[in-house]
Amino acid sequence: MNFLFASMRKDLGRWIKDRTAMFIWLGIPFLIGVLITSMMDSGSGTPTGTLLMTDEDKTFISGLVVGAFSQDQLGDLIMVEQVDAGEGLQRINDGDASGFLTIPEGFQDAFLQESPITLTLMTNPSQIILPGIITDVTEILLDLGFYLQRLLGPEIRTIVDSEFEDGPSDAFISGISVGINQKISGIADRVTTPPIELEIVEPPPSEPRPDLALLFLPGIVLMAVLFAANSLAGDYWTERNKRTLRRLVTAPDALFGFVGGKALAVFVIMVAIAGLVLIAGFTYHGVSWAKLFSSLLWVSLGGIGLFAWFAALQMLFPSSRSANLVTTILMFPLLMMGGSFFPLEALPDWIANIGRLSPNGFIVEQLSAEFTSATSWSISARSWLILLAMTVSGLLVSVWRLRSGFARG
Repeated sequence: MNFLFASMRKDLGRWIKDRTAMFIWLGIPFLIGVLITSMMDSGSGTPTGTLLMTDEDKTFISGLVVGAFSQDQLGDLIMVEQVDAGEGLQRINDGDASGFLTIPEGFQDAFLQESPITLTLMTNPSQIILPGIITDVTEILLDLGFYLQRLLGPEIRTIVDSEFEDGPSDAFISGISVGINQKISGIADRVTTPPIELEIVEPPPSEPRPDLALLFLPGIVLMAVLFAANSLAGDYWTERNKRTLRRLVTAPDALFGFVGGKALAVFVIMVAIAGLVLIAGFTYHGVSWAKLFSSLLWVSLGGIGLFAWFAALQMLFPSSRSANLVTTILMFPLLMMGGSFFPLEALPDWIANIGRLSPNGFIVEQLSAEFTSATSWSISARSWLILLAMTVSGLLVSVWRLRSGFARG
């Protein structure tokens, strides 16, 4: 037991001094995580566009058209900016707006007299959604104006032609209101809604869906763990090159203590690395802190298993350079299929199914379930046993490789 902890202290002392490696293990996943989160957050807002308008008529009716684009949700979607004709034409040609609408002089007179007139709308061809919305809204406004003119033309003319020094009188407002009410009442029977009853059935309650950026967090955590596990696995080659493994082969207890000490040292490193990433992710995404300990234990134990199997694989090759090259090449497909670059939910089914069978993909899937579950410690006992079996078997294979000739090389 003393040799176990002595081996752990020795490895921790050496590994902690390698600050460059620590920076790489944490720096790359943090950078990728920040970039992904920034892209997800920037794409989650409502798109907004700019509509340039030139009101050459400057009348009551043209003012209503200008104000219609600034009402309610449409005002949040489209920012109206009044400009002169030259500036508007220049900016729309430069792609500096979604649309440019010109209301010509004489628009109000043409509207009241039902004579033809043309409004000019130019849209930005480099945009797709917002110019289409502006075009549709403009057409709807023109159709609405046509029907209002046919229904309430005299009342609108009276309002437009009236001039008040101190505002409209009560008699004027009452007369206009009575006239409008009579016309609306006259057509009410024609537009009465049919006797159809609508029963609204509330959908069953469901858990809120997590934000898209949160789906990337488990893969980012495993990316840091994989980088660290692959790098630390090469320490067996460091021990071999220093001729410290030869004496361990003849002492089985010392060999188990040596491997166990490395596993404990790896566990401490994994707790530090995964803990930093998890704390940052929990803070940003608002994940319940009650899930931190279970998530950290799950990832750190998985880190030991990944380290053990990377080490066993590296000990199959004739040199440390070739061993590190092969495991590094292997690591990137694991990252791709295991949910580190893209969430498993976003991958094609056949790739996601393969990814879930990989060690890191299995860890990522269960960690995602832990993040999104209603309670902590939601990972099943069966999954914990699978992870423990993967870790123990990897350590035993490493011991077998040390005994079978690697330590004597």
